[in-house]
Amino acid sequence: MSEVSDVRKAFEDSLRRIDELIESVRAERDRVKAEFERRLEMVRFGQVDWSRFEEFFEEPYVVIPKRPNEWYVVAPRWLDFQIGWLERATKGYNIFVVNQYVKLFSSVPSGLSEKFRFREPLPVKVFDGMLLTGKELQGEAWDKYKRFLSRREGEDRIRVKKGYEFRLIAQMIEDGTLPFLAKPVVEEDLREWNGLQLRGYQEEAWKEFLDKGAIGVFWAFGSGKSLFGVYALARVKGRKLVVVPTLTLKEQWLERIAKYVPQFRSEVDVQTYHAYEKIRDKEYSLVVFDECQHLPADTFVRLATLKAKYRLGFSGSPYREDGRENYIIALTGFPIGMAWEELLKLQVVREPVFRVYILKDNKDKLRKLEELLRIPMKTIVFCDWLELGERISKMFGVPFVYGQTRERLDVIRQSQVCVVSRVGDEGLSLPDIERVIEVAFLFGSRMQESQRFGRLMHSAKVEPEHIVLMTEEELQRYEKRLYAITERGFRIEYIR
Repeated sequence: MSEVSDVRKAFEDSLRRIDELIESVRAERDRVKAEFERRLEMVRFGQVDWSRFEEFFEEPYVVIPKRPNEWYVVAPRWLDFQIGWLERATKGYNIFVVNQYVKLFSSVPSGLSEKFRFREPLPVKVFDGMLLTGKELQGEAWDKYKRFLSRREGEDRIRVKKGYEFRLIAQMIEDGTLPFLAKPVVEEDLREWNGLQLRGYQEEAWKEFLDKGAIGVFWAFGSGKSLFGVYALARVKGRKLVVVPTLTLKEQWLERIAKYVPQFRSEVDVQTYHAYEKIRDKEYSLVVFDECQHLPADTFVRLATLKAKYRLGFSGSPYREDGRENYIIALTGFPIGMAWEELLKLQVVREPVFRVYILKDNKDKLRKLEELLRIPMKTIVFCDWLELGERISKMFGVPFVYGQTRERLDVIRQSQVCVVSRVGDEGLSLPDIERVIEVAFLFGSRMQESQRFGRLMHSAKVEPEHIVLMTEEELQRYEKRLYAITERGFRIEYIR
């Protein structure tokens, strides 16, 4: 009887807690309604049709077609809601852009996915210079892509024009399909190595790589893309290549290789994206494109022609100002994404505090910088302009790292405060960094803001801090760079 009584009591307690939860939800709904009504009165909207108000909460956003396979999604700024690419924000609303690439890089809320009627792509694949169509689709595929094609071969495939395979793949991705045919990694190309323990999501990505042979890894900054790359360099036999955008990143990759896989150092070339002429005639078992969002640039795209059996692409921000996201996928392979929120929940990356100080002019910026630097913290001060960077360096007696600086990583690591130019934007991994301060920046570049914010997600500190110093004019002209932060769900505190 005692056990029955205990079960009954536990059941009654559960019901009571459910009732309390229901009541709290109702109270919160009533509070929001009351606050909303008060605000409406303030702006003299008059009476509210509360039946419509209830409907609003069922679907508090609007989807508007922009062009084929692309939509605007408009949602109130007070709503905790992010999707796709934040194009602009008003005082009351966020305006996002969603296209077919969103579902490849991150998840789409179930209630919204049915709103996007993506064009149905042709289920065809590209392999070894051929467009594999099957009998039924050969004619339709020829009509759709004939500018890239040479001649039909048999009843189920079409020969691609020489030099047009990449363009065809990019067009097919833009049409909404992944045209790759998986080329699994051959067992003979692998060796055993247990120098690093992969996390669960990294293990899943490794399985995808083994199954596909070419993948793009699009995780948040600080989530272990580079160590995943080191693991791949160790496991895959033969000559390998790592391509990076800056000499600073080249230094960092050489350090990682020396630390984790010194026995394989002779197998790995590390080059910048500008070094195509040095490596164009070489053959590799594996090419790793770090910060692969650079790859679609006209000056770098020829790197895609390198002879390589397998490929990996890494990026924490697989978006481009010129809209060539399809090229990122085309040049790297099957996309592997994971929502930033999931990585934050797993405590794989840190969530920095983000503040923007609105100041009168550059003189006021330097005054605020002096005030901030009185608080001793491991700090990177980003400054795009060399003259201003040198001035700050002399003013505070701290080093300035820019393109001509030797041993950049050592200088940054050994300094409590260091002024850094654009050379530190990407890939810089400093676990002891506590604060980033931006004094000067590349206008409205969301890519740069995203990358600089990412430096703090590598931090091992409990609450790293990101500060941007902007004049009122800069805020008005270049606020869109800050959308790179809000579109991922992070809150920005504006201080005047």
